[in-house]
Amino acid sequence: MTLHFIGPVARERLDSVADGLAVPTGSFEMRFGRAELWPGGIAVLSPLSCPEGLRALHRRLGDALRALGLPTEARPYRPHVTFARKAAGAALRHEPTALRWRVRSHALVESRPGRAGGYVVLRRYG
Repeated sequence: MTLHFIGPVARERLDSVADGLAVPTGSFEMRFGRAELWPGGIAVLSPLSCPEGLRALHRRLGDALRALGLPTEARPYRPHVTFARKAAGAALRHEPTALRWRVRSHALVESRPGRAGGYVVLRRYG
């Protein structure tokens, strides 16, 4: 689940960015259970609610990014887990079973298209 999309960062800045994102994660539970098809054919699983712990973590990370001189999204935060792209026209056969996820950590992750899995964890926090 993406908390903030940072975009490209110069390699020589990665260590300072990684250090700057070392904010307290806290501990909270996410409950997912709403499947949605977003514009552009993106299929997502959305939380049933947005816990205060997630909102607080999102704010702390946003503050840290701005302190590092990095931009943050202007759009309101919409937590979700993407489970399919290019899914235009997809339909649910049944409602998903509620999924509980205990959050105790966050990570700095790099997207690497073409690599198996597509993502590399650069640093874990919490």
